[in-house]
Amino acid sequence: MQKIDEEYWRKMINQGFIRFLLLKVLRLKDYHGYALSDAINRYSDGFCRPTEGTLYPALAELARGGFITVREEKVEGRIRKVYKITEKGKDAVRDATKTWGKLIPLLRKATIL
Repeated sequence: MQKIDEEYWRKMINQGFIRFLLLKVLRLKDYHGYALSDAINRYSDGFCRPTEGTLYPALAELARGGFITVREEKVEGRIRKVYKITEKGKDAVRDATKTWGKLIPLLRKATIL
């Protein structure tokens, strides 16, 4: 079994938190993949640093669910995918924000050492 340390818990939290952060950041503006990863890193003060292995599957899942749309854009001869939140995605991030708002006080209480 893998060592269960602080890095393990960070990865577990990031896997669940990434979808929320993607929608939260996409509410601000449309992004392409690398810029979106960078925006999440900044938005989470460096706590959530999505890798390609977590970012793109989460984006694909959100697109399949109709929470975001994807369009291709040509920049300097390269094709980039640009992601945009939908109304369904905006509704989902509002609900998620309420849920996280209820969870955070419980986490604070549970993490008092």
